[in-house]
Amino acid sequence: MIISILGCGWLGLALGKHLCKIKNYTVKGSTTSQGKLAAIAEAGMIPFVVDLEQEVPLEFFKSDIVVITVPPSSGNYDGKLEKISKFLGAEGVKKVLFTSTTSVYPNTQAEVVETDAAYVKSPHSGVVMLAMEDILRKSSDFETTFIRFAGLYGPGRHPGRFLAGKSGLKGAQNPVNLVHQQDCVLILTEVILQDCWGETFNACANEHPSREVFYTQAAKSLGLPAPQFTGQSAPYKIINSDKLRRMLGYRYLHPDPIKSL
Repeated sequence: MIISILGCGWLGLALGKHLCKIKNYTVKGSTTSQGKLAAIAEAGMIPFVVDLEQEVPLEFFKSDIVVITVPPSSGNYDGKLEKISKFLGAEGVKKVLFTSTTSVYPNTQAEVVETDAAYVKSPHSGVVMLAMEDILRKSSDFETTFIRFAGLYGPGRHPGRFLAGKSGLKGAQNPVNLVHQQDCVLILTEVILQDCWGETFNACANEHPSREVFYTQAAKSLGLPAPQFTGQSAPYKIINSDKLRRMLGYRYLHPDPIKSL
């Protein structure tokens, strides 16, 4: 089986390294930078430079499965996804795995499940992620499974640095929604192994400690100054990923972010 990973950044590179260890998988990995080709090759993948603003090597898209991990912060995101969708259809790709985000959910002060998605702008990228998903979802050329990841943390992204030393923070008691890189990689792998297509899943750790408790402990674990919270409330949501655990039978390696510090 041939798998192409479009976007071998923090998550895509880790996924490619893991997939290369699975027998009978040939993995192609892409970057927009010549300087990152060596790291992709060292991970065991066939490296490609794929810049969607330039001429694209179509050989990269000649695969059984394409995993899209291009971040929405990359700019002209809808235009890039429209191009990707055309390439997928033209090259006969039948299965697509898209890493989305839980920014598709508005702050409801309650739990949210997959059917609660709305056309709201991400506070981080300014992109309406549900509309981005729709670009791929509307295609009849291939089946796409969407994984909506909560906040990402892990090697190189220690949460102790996220809020360390900051003051005047609201929402001390808001629940955190996080997922570890190891779980992200294994969840994406399970979709492929179980041939689970045409689905949408939330991916978030089971436990949701408060922002104040978690980020204070996270900062202290690195010897950094703790964040300072006010008594002011802030909107929030709680990401429910029961569907993923039920359908894929997945058990998180890091179900409680506090214990992962």
